[in-house]
Amino acid sequence: MKLTKMFRASATALCCLLALISCRQGPDAASGPLAPVDVKVVDHLVAVLGHESCVLELVDPASGEKVKSIRLAQPPNGMAVDGATAYVAEGGPRGAVEVVDLESGALKRSFPAGHTPMSPVVRGGKLYVACRFDSRVLEMDAATGTVLDSWNVPREPVALAVSPDGRKIWAAGHLPAGAADGDFTAAALTLVEDGKAVHFPLSNGTQGVRGMAISPDGRYLAVAHVLSRYQVPTTQLDRGWMNTNAVTVIDTDDPDKPHPVLLDDPDAGAANPWGVSFSGDGGKLFVTHAGTHELSVIDFPALLERMKREGRSNEPVSERLGFLHGLRTRIALPLNGPRAVASDGENVYVAGYFSDSLAEVSLKDACKSRAIPLNGQFRPSREKLGERYFNDASHCFQGWQSCATCHPDGRVDGLNWDLLNDGMGNPKNTRTMFLSHRTSPVMTLGVRASAEVAVTAGFVHIQFLEPSGELAECVNAYLKNMKEVPSPFLVAHNPSKQQTGGRGAPSAMLPAWKGGLCPNLPGGAGKCLKQPGACGATPILTSLPRNWWPRGRPRGWMKVKAFWCPPWRKCGGPPLTCTTAVRRRSGKPSRHAIRGISEGRRVP
Repeated sequence: MKLTKMFRASATALCCLLALISCRQGPDAASGPLAPVDVKVVDHLVAVLGHESCVLELVDPASGEKVKSIRLAQPPNGMAVDGATAYVAEGGPRGAVEVVDLESGALKRSFPAGHTPMSPVVRGGKLYVACRFDSRVLEMDAATGTVLDSWNVPREPVALAVSPDGRKIWAAGHLPAGAADGDFTAAALTLVEDGKAVHFPLSNGTQGVRGMAISPDGRYLAVAHVLSRYQVPTTQLDRGWMNTNAVTVIDTDDPDKPHPVLLDDPDAGAANPWGVSFSGDGGKLFVTHAGTHELSVIDFPALLERMKREGRSNEPVSERLGFLHGLRTRIALPLNGPRAVASDGENVYVAGYFSDSLAEVSLKDACKSRAIPLNGQFRPSREKLGERYFNDASHCFQGWQSCATCHPDGRVDGLNWDLLNDGMGNPKNTRTMFLSHRTSPVMTLGVRASAEVAVTAGFVHIQFLEPSGELAECVNAYLKNMKEVPSPFLVAHNPSKQQTGGRGAPSAMLPAWKGGLCPNLPGGAGKCLKQPGACGATPILTSLPRNWWPRGRPRGWMKVKAFWCPPWRKCGGPPLTCTTAVRRRSGKPSRHAIRGISEGRRVP
């Protein structure tokens, strides 16, 4: 008996020791993906930001060895390097900038920087940060973090560029803002000069803006984005019928005349352009294609000359496939999901988000490339594979687009599209994929029985391929596990006055209805069907008006909106909501429907 107790005690101690070692190792044990989102050249080393592993790594490209690994407090989104100091923008709703000494690996200081800070730029002792979901740009003191000024951006700034003299600040919005039912819909650039912000829309159909760079002389901007042909029905893909992929060149002295240049070839799309960078002398422009896993190396002076010589009003450059013929080298990279790009003048370094690797491309040796693994032991889960497939355009006919082309980050592109699954001539907004698997039927008019059916149909009718079982199953697994992004209008996890319109305290968002009319429903008020307690797993169910279901309700079903506070959320917090169709019994949702919504699962 004593031996048994001693053995059990020893085993317990050993387990605790192993757990402690495992906790101390953290991401370094290759337990998860690195997911590099930014890369910079620092002397003879390459600095890589790992978004999911929360690390900043210094890699020797010659040997492929990691010289240093620096832990970060939150998932990083981008960095700026000034000498031996890195300014790392990281986090989401409680975003911050960490100032890191690259030589010692020590954290110098940290200061708050809005909701999802991105693309930091250091210039003249000032730090500029794009707060994506606050739709603002911050100007801060680089030494203290004091906010000196801020400016509004139309929608989700994801990239910044500052002129060498610091006089002009450029911000690129990710998506179009405003209504999408007009003749012109496009993302915009914001120019801040002398403290004043002016907005310049890009070409019609511009969405999915990802990267931006300014030439070393400050004269030209290059912006990578998708150029969507949303005005036409989605009947084919040939020659960029639905989506093309472009880099827009802008003369900073004449910013209201964008010149989009297509990166696609007539029979080969270059889906999802992402990272943009200039060589140190301004002679080369580098653009990564995250969907087709390629790098474009463009002769920039020759491009400017051709644009001046061949630009014609009756045949805009944006409509001309193959415009870069003879000016661009298109390189297939030995990685998956190239996003960030940087150059030291002799080589170009590209980070593969899904392959956890670097690619080194020699500018002097016929653009030959080699792979540098960063996390070779990691094996992706089905959810991670699904995210990779969702962003991969190599499965698509001629590589024109991926699922993420119309659903960037799994959400929306801000455009109206005329899909053929519900007839022609009725364009509607792209729907987010978030929670789609819990709100069957799906599509705007409910023409697909479930999100699983819609995913398969999307591959067949939008990418023109027959998906394998693994492909569709992994994509569904990724979409089911998408994480919510808290609203920028929440204050301490509760809706702010901006969100409630000043109609009382945040707790007013948890109404105590007793069969009366419910406010703020699409198309008008609906009838409350069930009243729960203040907290718990039972939802408030409200019937939606008949006119919100334009083509009538399927027989035996009804459309409801559910408000509920699940038991795992703090009582008094904002309710979760969803709109779904549930089976009805005598004019009311069945008990099975109520229980299914409460448990957060799809109701059959």
